[in-house]
This record gives sequence, structure tokens and C-alpha cells, in this order.
Amino acid sequence: MTATGLPLHWGQGGLPTAPRSVLLVQISAMGDQVQTLPAVSDIAARWPGIAIDWAVDARFADIPRLHPAVREVFALPLKATQQQPGLASLRALGSRLRALRQQTYDVIWDPHSVLKSAIISRLARGTLRIGYRAQDCGGEPLAARAYQIHFARPWGMHGTEGRRVFAREVFDSESDRPADYAIDQRFANQTDPNGANVVFLAHGASKPEKLWPLDHWQALSAHLVQAGMTLRLTWGNEAERERAHRIVADLPAGSAEIIDRRSLLDMLPLIAQSRALIGVDTGFTHLAAALRRPVVGLFVATGPELFTPTSPDLARTLGGNGVTPGVDEAWQAFQQLIPPLPAP
Repeated sequence: MTATGLPLHWGQGGLPTAPRSVLLVQISAMGDQVQTLPAVSDIAARWPGIAIDWAVDARFADIPRLHPAVREVFALPLKATQQQPGLASLRALGSRLRALRQQTYDVIWDPHSVLKSAIISRLARGTLRIGYRAQDCGGEPLAARAYQIHFARPWGMHGTEGRRVFAREVFDSESDRPADYAIDQRFANQTDPNGANVVFLAHGASKPEKLWPLDHWQALSAHLVQAGMTLRLTWGNEAERERAHRIVADLPAGSAEIIDRRSLLDMLPLIAQSRALIGVDTGFTHLAAALRRPVVGLFVATGPELFTPTSPDLARTLGGNGVTPGVDEAWQAFQQLIPPLPAP
């Protein structure tokens, strides 16, 4: 197989008439996994029967497993090995890498394109390795050396659409079709009568600069409860657990539920059954959009262009790029998405 640049023209220039197999390398994080799902749907729609495998950090492996077009997920314990280095963790990582190297792919596609994903791409066996050019590799330009063909990241384009455009250049897929995350149907028939007025608050984030101020959460929560909503919060570490309790501390008894830490697969039905989700730039916010739930996105340090709802009618994005959205803005956005409850 030969190719000199993008877009690839399958059936020309030494390329086969169709790609038969692809390894997608998207290592982290949760939101990025979600934003990659529509590109997988595009590829599968263009090439029915194509074998799509996915290499991912084990922490996020449940997300690609939800997509029906993904054949195999290589859950690599990368973070676990970094946090607890030792013979056992290295053996576990080595075992998964050996399993990965038993496969040979027509295309190794890396829409992550940082050093850790570049190393995985280079270790995998394939004919073509495709990733971003050096200046688009997340501040790690050496990653670009792993790829034979490079893609220029579209400036100012949010994550989902950027990956879909990248996929179009590699696989001749259609990026103008409606974004299909392909996971919402898993929960379409799982209704919860107790979730009709539940608002899920996704208050935690991987970086402190993404957090919305505590007093803002407290004020917005009071508005929501006064409007007849019940709140649901969760936490992933002790700092988030403390913040969750502080958010609801002054609310009436029974108006909020703090859920203990659970697996991603346990959280997905709870999000799918909620009336709406209000959240910062975090994985649960992106998942709510993929599950077609109404979302109010509260962006602080990062930009709202990173968020891609399934339908603009189901989302409002506020703030971003250093601008912190206010409580009144968030409350008004929620009211625009969710009609008032009928009077008792």
C-alpha cells in the first residue's frame, strides 16, 4: 500500500479499493473518547464490514466498547503503570501490547497524536500510520515522527467535528451527516419514573481551572430546587466529594442525592434518565450530549468550541476561554431548555 498525502483515494495510487481494517489510537480522556464516536460511525457507514479496533487507556475503555462498530478494544493500563510502576504492572501492560501487535492493520489512525499515542501507533503493526503534523501534536511535536502521513488540525474547530473531518480525509467518509454517537440507543428504553425532574450536576473536572465557583453552584442549586427539581451529584475523589456536600449543604432535606463513586457503566443510565445535566468541561457533560439529554455547559478556562451537542436545541454553552459564566446566565439557559414544572 502506498500513499503520499491526504486525502487518501482508495483504489488509486497503490491503495486497495477499500480499507479492511483500522486501529484507532485515542488514549484519553473521557470527553475525547466521546467526541471520537461520531467519526467511528462515519467510517462504519462508509465502509460496511470494516474491522475497527481501538487502543485506549484502560480507565476509559468502557466508552469505545459501547459503540457497535468497534470490533475490539485494547485497554492499555498506561495510567496504572505510571502511578504504580512495578513488575506486575509492566507485565500487564506488556501483555496487552503483545495482543495488539498480533494484529496487522491497513491504517493506524491516531487522532490523539501526542507522545504516548504516537508510541502506541509505532508499536502497532500496520501499513499506513496517520496522525497530526508536528505543530498540532498538543505541544509534543516529536509525536509527528511516528506517522507517515500528516493532517493539519482545522483551526477553531471543536473536537467532534475536527475528528470527523480528519476521518473524511483518511477514509472518504461523510462528515456532513448528523453526528451519530451510536451509544444513546443503549439506554433509550431504560426509563426511571424518579428521574423525570432530576438534574445531574457534573461539578468535577480533571483540572482546577475548569471548575465553576462553589458559591455559583450553591446559588444555582437553590434556584433549581425552588423550581421543583431534585439534584443528583457524584464525585471521583475526596476533593470532589467535599465539594458535592458543600454544594447541597443548605438545601432542604431530600432535595439532593450524592451518589458514591461508581463505574462509568453504572453512571451512564443515571445520566440518560435525568431531565437535564448542568456541568463543566468534563466527561459526563460530553456523555450527556451523546445520550441526547439537555445540557447546560459551563466553560471557564477552556472554550465552548470543545463541546459538540447532538442537537443545538438540546444544549446551551456559556463562558469559556477565561470568562466565568454567571449564575443568572446558567439559570436562564436552563429555563430555555427545560419548561417550567406544572403547578402542584
